[in-house]
Amino acid sequence: MKKIALSCALLAGLAACQTTDNVVRTTNVSLLSLQKPELAVGDTYSYYLNGKHETTTVTAVGADTFSFEVTEGPGAGCTFEGAGFVSPDVKWENCESSTGSQTLEHTGDIWPLKVGNTESYAIEGTDGTDTWSSNRECSVAGIAMVTLGTTTIPTYEVVCKDKSNTRTWFYSQTHKWPVKYTKVSKKRGLVETRELDLGQKVG
Repeated sequence: MKKIALSCALLAGLAACQTTDNVVRTTNVSLLSLQKPELAVGDTYSYYLNGKHETTTVTAVGADTFSFEVTEGPGAGCTFEGAGFVSPDVKWENCESSTGSQTLEHTGDIWPLKVGNTESYAIEGTDGTDTWSSNRECSVAGIAMVTLGTTTIPTYEVVCKDKSNTRTWFYSQTHKWPVKYTKVSKKRGLVETRELDLGQKVG
C-alpha cells in the first residue's frame, strides 16, 4: 500500500475534509475491510503516552481474553485483562493508582472493520471505592490519514462514546496495534493521547 501525505489544501473540493492535529479525515481513500489483528504472548506495543515512551506486553492469551502488563515507562507495573482492542477492560491492577473490575454485556461487532459497523457495551464496575454503570457505543466512523513523523498511514477511525468520554482508535492494515488513540473527557477535554512508536521524534 502506498504511503501518501495529504493536507486539507490537497483535499479541497472533497465531500469531507476535517483536520485534527496530525489526523486528516477524508472520503477520498478506500480501504479493504480490516480483520482483527492476532496477538501472541510476548508481543509488545511501544507508543508515546502524552509524549512519554511506554511499552505494553501481552502476558497471556485465552479463548476470548488477553492479559497485558505495562513493562516500560511511567505506567510500569500496571496489569489489565479483557478482550483487547476497543473493548473495555474487565480487570486491572495498579493502573494510575487504581485496581478494579468491570462486567460487560456486548452487543454487535465492528470486526472486521468497515465504515458503518457498530457495537456497544453495557458496563458495571467497581474499584473498591466507587461503583458505576455506563453504556459505551462504538462505530467505525470513517477513514483518516494519520501522520507520525514523516510517515502518513491510511487508517480506520473507530469512535466509542459514553456519558463521560469519547475514545478514538486509528487502525491500519500495516500495524497490529493502533496507530493513534485519544481519550477526550466531556468535562476536561483531551486527557490522553497514544501514538505508535515508529521512530519519530517527539517533543
